[in-house]
Amino acid sequence: MAAETIAGKLEKARILPLVLLARGEKITLTDDIIVFVFPVYAAGIPAIVERSLANLKINGNPYIAVVATCDSSAGAALGIFDKCLHRFCGRSLDAGWVVYMPGNYTPLYGAESPEKTCRKLSVAESRINGLAAAVGCRQKHRIETIPAPFSWLPEISWRIFAVNVRRADNHFRASAACIGCGLCAKVCPVDNITLNSKNRPQWHHQCEQCMACLQFCPVEAIQCFWWTRGRRRYHHPQLTVDKLVAQKA
Repeated sequence: MAAETIAGKLEKARILPLVLLARGEKITLTDDIIVFVFPVYAAGIPAIVERSLANLKINGNPYIAVVATCDSSAGAALGIFDKCLHRFCGRSLDAGWVVYMPGNYTPLYGAESPEKTCRKLSVAESRINGLAAAVGCRQKHRIETIPAPFSWLPEISWRIFAVNVRRADNHFRASAACIGCGLCAKVCPVDNITLNSKNRPQWHHQCEQCMACLQFCPVEAIQCFWWTRGRRRYHHPQLTVDKLVAQKA
């Protein structure tokens, strides 16, 4: 939702879902200001972001910034993104910021209490509004990332994650509580889920580990490892099924 807020503060801004680029569509950007927004995965960037950059061409001399959202630490995410941007697009970042928001990687932890979540969202909203103003005036800003001498460990951790992420759906299961509604398939950004003849979800090893299927399941039937059962779920209150489906259109 950070992308929506930033776009709303900029004149004639548009939001381009990275899932379109990840499908292999070649896109050329000629905008004066380009802002990439994504969550931190495994101390780095989502694998889909790296694949998207490979299909992106940037013309002109735009101001380029990045905003990464995370629960507690962005690791080497912004530094990794800057390297990928240079490798695939021949560009470097003019600014890079981190915004702390409620986490929802349920295999590691349950969501925070509603009270803590509301407080964190309030702080994040204020920071995002400030960043939108900074982007609007093309403010240069040092990339908020781990210094190079210490970034090698999170970069290795992230690369292992990125190489293996697509088959990580081997750990997803739907319990007997599943009602066969198909919502998990609808919200999957890469259409990795289908329903079998028994109306139960099947994962097809193109997973991005976004956890949308788990977070949006109306009866909490979907688990990732057995220990996620009973853990509090969370997705941003303004993120709806319709918005997720629209991103794939």
